Amino acid sequence: MKSNNNTEITIKELLNDLGKPLKLKVIAGKYGIERKITEADINRPGLALAKYFKHFGYKRIQILGKGEIAYLHDLSKEERKDVLAKFFTYEIPCFIVDWGSPPPKELIEFSDEYDVPVISTPTSTGRLTAQLILYLEERFAAHKLEYGTLIDVYGIGVFIRGKHSIGKSECALELIERGHRLVADDSVLIKRIGTGLIGEPPPPTAGIMEFRGLGIINIKELFGISSICQKKEIDLVIALEEWKEGEEYDRTGLDEMKTSILDVDIPIITIPVAPGRNLAVIIEVAAINQRAKKLGKNSSKRFADKQKEGLKKAVSRKL
Repeated sequence: MKSNNNTEITIKELLNDLGKPLKLKVIAGKYGIERKITEADINRPGLALAKYFKHFGYKRIQILGKGEIAYLHDLSKEERKDVLAKFFTYEIPCFIVDWGSPPPKELIEFSDEYDVPVISTPTSTGRLTAQLILYLEERFAAHKLEYGTLIDVYGIGVFIRGKHSIGKSECALELIERGHRLVADDSVLIKRIGTGLIGEPPPPTAGIMEFRGLGIINIKELFGISSICQKKEIDLVIALEEWKEGEEYDRTGLDEMKTSILDVDIPIITIPVAPGRNLAVIIEVAAINQRAKKLGKNSSKRFADKQKEGLKKAVSRKL
């Protein structure tokens, strides 16, 4: 399915999402809450306060910590007005003043004049910065909807995909019965965060599964809260396909196949579906094997190495 990127969010959205946990309060420029944030990075404008505006990241949220506020207060009134007037020639989305520090009167006046929000928070600089970076990275992350089912199996995020009616949901239900956790069924919202992929359910479908002939079932109500997971990193893709006579399927696992989602390569295993095959057990084993690989233990490679070693010893005995 088509991928997408968030290109902007508003100050209002930021306040709605982080207002309570960070105790954000607009203290000036309240008419500017529809201003747009267009970059995921944040900026501490120390150099700009010293009137060095080359490479000034004005499109970013401006964080004013104790140091910046103390510096402004130490300036004379004329110097303060001069440097802040320069700030407001740029299209800044907002200022956030942390530690509950009282901002200079001139900043409040300019903010009200230009409708640039000044937001106060009692939160420390470190915690504020960490929360903002996580929030902005997720909001601006490249993302797409993919057909399939995402399950947390032994701590490994397993994305099961295949054509309609191949048995993805039935397999997922059996895995849930065996104690594993549902993340999303039928469609998965996948986001690229850093170098990894995070999968979660599209909002209306969280904790819900649909079965032909049975209808919609609520997994949380039937199996308890421990049977669902809000989001999960995707570690492995399982591709289900109908068994084809004469088709060669991987028997050793030495050549690890990859698939690309949002330009991130993820290991993929193709499992043929045939009557009598217990797909849930196979996927459990695949997840355990993938977890071992992440810890540096590759059973296929060890087996191949032992075979080579045994062959060398046999040849040397003959010689």
